Amino acid sequence: MHMRSFLVLGAACGVLAAGAEAQETRIYRTPEAARGYAYSYSTGDENRAVIGVTTATGSARDTLGVLVTSITPGGPAERAGIEEGNRIASVNGVNLKLAPADVGDWDMASATSRRLTRELGKLKPGDEAELRVYSSGQTRTLRLKTVASDSLNRRRRVTREALDERAAIGVSLGSTGSRRDTLGILIMGLEDDGPAAKAGLEEGNRIAAINGVDLRVSRDDAGDEHMSSARVRRLHRELEKVKAGDEVTLRIYGDGRTRDVRVRTVKMADLPRRRAMIFGGVVAPMPPMPPMELEFQRDMEERAARTFERIAPRVRALAGARVTI
Repeated sequence: MHMRSFLVLGAACGVLAAGAEAQETRIYRTPEAARGYAYSYSTGDENRAVIGVTTATGSARDTLGVLVTSITPGGPAERAGIEEGNRIASVNGVNLKLAPADVGDWDMASATSRRLTRELGKLKPGDEAELRVYSSGQTRTLRLKTVASDSLNRRRRVTREALDERAAIGVSLGSTGSRRDTLGILIMGLEDDGPAAKAGLEEGNRIAAINGVDLRVSRDDAGDEHMSSARVRRLHRELEKVKAGDEVTLRIYGDGRTRDVRVRTVKMADLPRRRAMIFGGVVAPMPPMPPMELEFQRDMEERAARTFERIAPRVRALAGARVTI
């Protein structure tokens, strides 16, 4: 099993508290294999220039650039049109692509993420950064105005009450990196009498799109766990744009055909109250947690990550990979 980012999801679709600004790089080695992953996190100086992304490395596709795994809503990257699954090929002219000869070299893969961190560290909030971004087979140049790290942190502090008000459809999603993710995100479970179940969705269906936003993994990225998780986060971000009670249009694949299904969302609090920890594609139930400050939450996540590194293989076998929204 490959170790991946550790997320605490309030009401199982909540705040991506760590890793939203692409600053300090924290490294996790894979215990079962030589392959490792590098993640960009933000800690320390709250006045640091950031663009509002989480990045990861550790794939043969790093020859295209550093993978964007999540986007901070309302941040510079989102406003510039960057999406989960895009790759940053360069920043201010500094190359972030892995050389083909270095594919499989864990140290070289992590070096590209640290290079992004270092280049952003040279800027002040308000400075512009020029990015070359790869997506859908094309590379384009974007200019983003950076913001202070603390301004994004404040946006991400969400109370449990606010999480309970978020729109939900009542499904559990798989994000293990199956090659079938080219068809969409796997629905692993449904809440009884939830909106998705009432709309006729079934376990084993796949969500190919939400409100016209494509959630399918490209054939070139098929089997990449990072990319599959990025698509799940993209779905979360689209749900955050609607209010409970609004309808969303889902493009659903099942039984060899694709159809559009309209689902009316409900408040997360109207579904069975659940909290979840996700680590390495594993979800384990947790009791409800009170709101917490960001730094304290980060410390808890780091401690839990070390614990899960030891027990993740067993938990994965028992729980599978899923997240409820």
